[in-house]
Amino acid sequence: MYGYGYGDEGGNAYILHYYTIHTIHMKFIPLGLQCSVPDAIRAAGLCEYSYPFDWLWCPSKTTFHILHILIHEGIEKAIEYMTGEYSYYEWLGNEHYKSVDYVTTCQLNPNTGLGNTHFEINADYKNKLRERLERFMRDIHSVEPIVFLYTDSANPELNYHIDEIEYGVDATEYLLKIHELISPLHSGVQIIYFCWNERKRENVENGAIRYVPYDYKINWFEVSAFIKHYLTEFVSVKIENDL
Repeated sequence: MYGYGYGDEGGNAYILHYYTIHTIHMKFIPLGLQCSVPDAIRAAGLCEYSYPFDWLWCPSKTTFHILHILIHEGIEKAIEYMTGEYSYYEWLGNEHYKSVDYVTTCQLNPNTGLGNTHFEINADYKNKLRERLERFMRDIHSVEPIVFLYTDSANPELNYHIDEIEYGVDATEYLLKIHELISPLHSGVQIIYFCWNERKRENVENGAIRYVPYDYKINWFEVSAFIKHYLTEFVSVKIENDL
């Protein structure tokens, strides 16, 4: 059963999920940067199951490198890349963190920026990640339409600040690389980029990326709600056009 939000199940969201999932045949796959995307997909009733970048911090550059490893070197190499060389951090508030020399629930690879605060990186997590990577590979080799989604951080003040890693960069460059990487395996790749207003572009690579801008001064929860509203409208139009 699928529900609303991280680790929650049931209720009206499940009814909405059942209706939308069984009315449209389309996969919605998060690519990063943060949890607003999977949260919004669930809230819109569009989460069939989880994918490898759900509930992680993952800059677009790192997402591309992981997918390149996954496609060209295989699932086990991708798991190795996603779960190795991490350090522990303490949360300082306002999405700022500092490195520490003891075990915490904040785990981050300081070289790639891949971060995890929802799961302890252990054998169980690696098995869960293997499942999600297998789903991803199965779906990109299917004929079912896929929409990939990426969002910026909510605003510069609520950006992640960890060591020297900059999470707030424009994702266009690496989203285009991801499009180029996956297109030979899956026709009609769609990428939606929920971006700060000033990052919106027109007709990039013949529409390879659809830009949906938002005001970066709004907070995390409003970003998730904004994405949910967009997806709800997106699906409504899709259903109407298919009738």
